[in-house]
Amino acid sequence: MEENKAPGKKPMSLARKAGIFTVSRAVTILAQLMAVVVLTHSLTEKQAGIVFYLLTIYGTAQTFGQLGLPDSVFYFFEKLNPSLRKGVALLIGRSLLWLSLAGAAVMLAIAWVGATREGFGDVRLLIWALMGLLLFELPTLPLPNILIALDRAKGAAWLNLFIGMTQFAAMTIPLLLPNPVAGITWGLLVYGVLRLAVSGGVFFKLFKHETAEPLPPGTVRELFTYSVPLSLAQIFWGLNRQVDKYIVQWFLPATFAIYTAGAYEIPIIPTIAYSIASVMMPQLIGHHLREERGPLLALWYKSIRKVTVIVLPLVMVFIVAAEEFIALLFPENYAGAVVPFRIYTLILLQRVASYSNMQKALGSTREITYAAIYLFVINAVLSIPLVLWLGIAGPPLASLIANTFTWWYALDCIRRLLKIKFSEVFPFAFYGKALGVAALAAVPVFILKYMVELPAAAGFFVLAVAYLLVYLVLARATGMVEEEDWRRLLRAGKVRK
Repeated sequence: MEENKAPGKKPMSLARKAGIFTVSRAVTILAQLMAVVVLTHSLTEKQAGIVFYLLTIYGTAQTFGQLGLPDSVFYFFEKLNPSLRKGVALLIGRSLLWLSLAGAAVMLAIAWVGATREGFGDVRLLIWALMGLLLFELPTLPLPNILIALDRAKGAAWLNLFIGMTQFAAMTIPLLLPNPVAGITWGLLVYGVLRLAVSGGVFFKLFKHETAEPLPPGTVRELFTYSVPLSLAQIFWGLNRQVDKYIVQWFLPATFAIYTAGAYEIPIIPTIAYSIASVMMPQLIGHHLREERGPLLALWYKSIRKVTVIVLPLVMVFIVAAEEFIALLFPENYAGAVVPFRIYTLILLQRVASYSNMQKALGSTREITYAAIYLFVINAVLSIPLVLWLGIAGPPLASLIANTFTWWYALDCIRRLLKIKFSEVFPFAFYGKALGVAALAAVPVFILKYMVELPAAAGFFVLAVAYLLVYLVLARATGMVEEEDWRRLLRAGKVRK
């Protein structure tokens, strides 16, 4: 797992390492999404609903079971003597193993209740394989972070690729079996065994020349004191992504598979803002520590402007062509997934900055946890009456309302930390103009969509290209795309000789 360190060769830059790891994560996420697409084409709606519900339960157990321990690797590997790293890694792994036992019990309880809904009776039997998966997988979750902490970004990237491809195989190969639903659960259990074996091999290769020295007294308490408070926000963010699915499964069990197919935010779009924010973090922190409010705000505004002109048109593409995108991915009987998909895509209009990273740069993390709690509570409280009133459109609408509130809350927290007016905390005028241009570009494309019958397979791509061309013309005419960015775009479009 050694990185390339040939004599005379420059060490890999931090940005390049981050890029390699990010691409590997993107491939893993894409593999998971493609597995869902394959399942919808290969299983009946009822069978797909059972598989999606089992995966939702598993995701909940993973969310609770981690308790922030995988992320604590970075802190403790830097804080403690290098000779203690193996011991810390083993301590985290053992802790996650014990937590996986508690998580398995939670899975069984949720499955027992969920199985009372019509069409989900098999869940009580099938959940046992995924409980075993949790025991195998949860202790291995810190390994990518361990590799990164030890300056082995390529190793972490390769591990992520292995995980993504193996998960895809575990969920698709069993489709050839007579009982594919049970086959998928056992296939995932086999994936867990393989992941544990590979992770164990990588771990022992990393630390084969080191002994697990005794850790200082109080390390266990310090580990959980550090990780648990940080995990609260992650837990509530994770629950927020899942609560709507439990509500739909309980009140509208027959539509669960269709709802799940469309109830997600396109992951690549938020990644743009988060990636840029990660690069900016050292500069933001530096400006804050030097009390340079002007340069800090200038950098904050600049990043938002850069992200806005990329994110808003991408979001509009999926809003305009939602029907075509769902038709491209899923069978005809999943057409109803357009409703939650389009509403969830509207949430992405806010994802032009990483507000939590800005709060971290300003030295405030408590409000991040509060925001996550508010997000979950508002979403959960509103989802039940809205699902009874609006059907599968209700929970996404609740999520949109909750996200809008927490967007305002995050901006207000940043305002208070910087001691500025609310109008100064975000480039509202620029954002409003950019949103107007992005929306205006959608008008002729909507007309094209409803006036011309497009081929089913190519409809999404035709609308996407048409929209982006119109947007570029309008953005250039209105000055939304700066001259420097325009030249960079033109250079990127040229074929290299």
